[in-house]
Amino acid sequence: MSSDFSFAPERQRERSLSLPEDTPPSSTDRKVSDDFTGKYPYEPLQSKEHIRLLRLEPPVASSTQNIPVISATLREVNLSAVGESPCPPYKALSYEWGSPPSNPSDTPTMLLDNHLIRIRQNLYDALQSILHNHHRLYGESPLYLWVDALCINQLDDWEKGHQVQLMKTIYWDAETVIVWLGMGTACTGEAMELLKMEWKDLHEYMEEGNLSRKERQGITDLYCNATYWRRVWILQEFVLARDYVVLCNRAFVTKRCFERGPKIARWWSVKEARRKSRAHTNRPSPVLFWKAPVERMIALRNLFPRPSEVWEPSGPTLDKWLDTVYSYGFKATDPRDYVFALLGISHDRDDLEIVPNYELSTSEVYGMVISTYEARPRTVSLHHTTKNNLADLLGIARDRALELQQILKAEAEDMSSLED
Repeated sequence: MSSDFSFAPERQRERSLSLPEDTPPSSTDRKVSDDFTGKYPYEPLQSKEHIRLLRLEPPVASSTQNIPVISATLREVNLSAVGESPCPPYKALSYEWGSPPSNPSDTPTMLLDNHLIRIRQNLYDALQSILHNHHRLYGESPLYLWVDALCINQLDDWEKGHQVQLMKTIYWDAETVIVWLGMGTACTGEAMELLKMEWKDLHEYMEEGNLSRKERQGITDLYCNATYWRRVWILQEFVLARDYVVLCNRAFVTKRCFERGPKIARWWSVKEARRKSRAHTNRPSPVLFWKAPVERMIALRNLFPRPSEVWEPSGPTLDKWLDTVYSYGFKATDPRDYVFALLGISHDRDDLEIVPNYELSTSEVYGMVISTYEARPRTVSLHHTTKNNLADLLGIARDRALELQQILKAEAEDMSSLED
């Protein structure tokens, strides 16, 4: 969840297109022009239980572009509603925001409730891939998506804060999480096709030594080199998903097929090592224990079983998550997300009573975590290494972090003396 999402300039024009809610027109019925690019006019959500869902519609012909414009509408729903107006089944998108463009006018556009807005390239590519695979994945049913960049007013820090609190529920309740790995490399297409093979055929294919260099490189690109696996937010989005599908460029694979990848790589690694051993070569053998970042993500999913539809805190505590994020080099565009992105999956989140608040500075977030743990029993206090890791993640110099710790300690002692 980043706060630097760049919409187009302040100027906004509303187009007078009367669209029946349940009968979206075809791409030949309307055209849009880039002359009307502007901001989306978000209305405040009705309550803290409400979210917005994105409904993808048929693309719209453009008067200035060679390809149709992505079209969608936003619908506000109550996430916990039941009865006559329940929240419709939806999918949640998990993806990288990517760096903000140097020139916003170079970014792609989409039509959102008749407002032409700009979105980042990676999100645009993801939506194009979803549209391409829609019928094969979900048939003719309406496609509702939760996409943070569009379903949250990124210019409203207060809304962002309370929507972040709901994200654990949003991803837990989603029918499917769509994992977008980007446009891939020259080798990932062949790797995706390899993963789709029936296991019996795939095993025979590998036993016969048919695994090509390009397929092996594609597997490595998907599971090791994709920067998606280093995003701090995926620790929540991927781990909490009841089911997921992986998209890369125009190809997709199901959860069952995707989780074959590490097995393929490990099998090939061992086979190559044995072959080279028999040949008595001096060439170094491949790593026997092939370990990709995604394997840890898959293992972490087992910490969040689904005995019921009710989400309950489990797994590591916040301090353990912070150490994991630091040691594995996870990344966040907004440093405050190193804390906020982990709260939803932290076993002690209810005890900590830390609330995501994007109106706080990084120093204030650091102080909030430190003071919260210092107020707890000594058996659950933060280790000094974790304090240093947190300071590094938030971009706070060690001497400044130490100064903040001393200030917080003095304030706590003053409060204690007043209570006495």
